[in-house]
Amino acid sequence: MQKDRGLNKIIKKAEGKPLLEGLAELSQSEWSSLQLALDHLRAERLTAPDVLRRYEQSRFVRPSPLNALKFHRLEAALLALAEKQGFESVLLSPVSPFGSCSVFGCVDQNNVVGAGRGLEVLADPTNALALELGARIKGGAGSEELHLCTTARVVRGQNFSGKGMLPHFGIFCMVSRGRDSAGGYSCEKALLRRQLRCCQALYGTQMSLTLRRRAGYSDPDGFLEAMKAFVQEELPELPVQIEEQEENAYYKGLNFKIYRTAHGETFEVGDGGFVDWMEQLVGNRKERCLISGLGMDRMLLFDEVDTLL
Repeated sequence: MQKDRGLNKIIKKAEGKPLLEGLAELSQSEWSSLQLALDHLRAERLTAPDVLRRYEQSRFVRPSPLNALKFHRLEAALLALAEKQGFESVLLSPVSPFGSCSVFGCVDQNNVVGAGRGLEVLADPTNALALELGARIKGGAGSEELHLCTTARVVRGQNFSGKGMLPHFGIFCMVSRGRDSAGGYSCEKALLRRQLRCCQALYGTQMSLTLRRRAGYSDPDGFLEAMKAFVQEELPELPVQIEEQEENAYYKGLNFKIYRTAHGETFEVGDGGFVDWMEQLVGNRKERCLISGLGMDRMLLFDEVDTLL
């Protein structure tokens, strides 16, 4: 009875307004209570054949054709390689707080699978690692550099086309943070060095890099040229080229594309760049953050992992 009174109170609060507007104004706890009650009623009406039918029809739930053992061996190999380069590996939850992607402008909320209870299914592990870093900073981590990495199988709502493309796929990603204290882009250079060296440890001489200028710095051209010169000095054997500016929702100052050349072909294997997520999370304009990600399914589909496995 008390539960019914609570639900009636929530429903009454949303009355007298357009349906979506009234529901959107509910607090997170009120919305969760209402959603749980609805899910309970809907689940009671299901039968086992109903669930099987949904399994057969839903593009989100069918298993990947990739070999599970090879996939997990690849996860272990990538994390081991990253730890040797100074990254701390993190085992993420398969869910993250509601809005983890859309609040940073990375993935439209319509392309994120909801999970109830104020959560969403993991759609981008870089966001989750950024949240972990933000929590550590607020917990007193200080100004020292922090470098995290993870592997995760993520789910996206949009339709993908192409060989082996599914709504769920594996990603290896790195997120690094530091605090600008010396100027001269020294913090950004340190973060970029760490991540590119990790990628080069994976791809060796087959790797090349494209840098793209983004907005977000007072001197975007100067920042891009400084980063290019730094990469060429630190990694002289790495081919680097510049592409014309392209609009982007969230990279700041610079983003990069990683390419691999094998069997006479050059193709994209990953990307990354600087973002202002740490600044947004902890309210400190001195915070710097660099993210990057490599697609694991593609590595397995195109047999790119011989040296790792």
